[in-house]
Amino acid sequence: MSELQPIVVYDKVVKRYGSLTVLNEVSAHIDRGEVVCLIGPSGSGKSTLLRCTNALETVDGGQVIFDGQPMPEAETARRRVRQRMGLVFQSFELFPHMTATGNAACGRQTVLGEAREAAETRAIALLHKVGLRDKALSYPNMLSGGQQQRVAIARALAMDPEVMLFDEPTSALDPETVGEVLNTMKQLAEEGMTMIVVTHEMSFARRVGHRVMVLDGGRVIEDGPPQQIFDAPRETRTRDFLSHLGWSG
Repeated sequence: MSELQPIVVYDKVVKRYGSLTVLNEVSAHIDRGEVVCLIGPSGSGKSTLLRCTNALETVDGGQVIFDGQPMPEAETARRRVRQRMGLVFQSFELFPHMTATGNAACGRQTVLGEAREAAETRAIALLHKVGLRDKALSYPNMLSGGQQQRVAIARALAMDPEVMLFDEPTSALDPETVGEVLNTMKQLAEEGMTMIVVTHEMSFARRVGHRVMVLDGGRVIEDGPPQQIFDAPRETRTRDFLSHLGWSG
């Protein structure tokens, strides 16, 4: 891991929805080049923390610090920060009227103002990277769920992000297509991409993650290397969660 300043710092982050506290003074950091997997029961705050990372959700207390700077309050400045982070959702959210190339290129054209030819050249290179070069002219309805999610990853990568955020990217996929998406993510990790991954794929967290953060009740109850989290969890709540999933190491 890099000895440089962490690229993301959560400093006592609080998020509420009405009277419900979803994040309760979460403090943690993500180093450059690190893959951190967020696990925990449903409703524990994982996805909310991810969405606070790039200010899709505003915090009610504490702060998120990105690249040494607190998240700005002005929306225009927040959009500039978001451009430095790629976000892949559970749902693919591809434009149905655009080809795979068009979907992957659209951000560079509309946000960065890049010429269509240059944007599409970059998009095709990224489709090749995620194993979909032969699907460049295919529309979303011609692709499997796993292929659509890999187009979504290519679209996020097209903005040249410094951090990739994944919000349970395989939860909407058929079991036979999960592996192709996880393999793409594993390749990104091996190339040194900083990644924050909300996942229920424990084997992925164990094999690919550098660190695993366990959330429960809006708090980080355990944070450590995968071997420690999965083989020797310190917290009873972590052991109960993993046991409920049938995790046997």
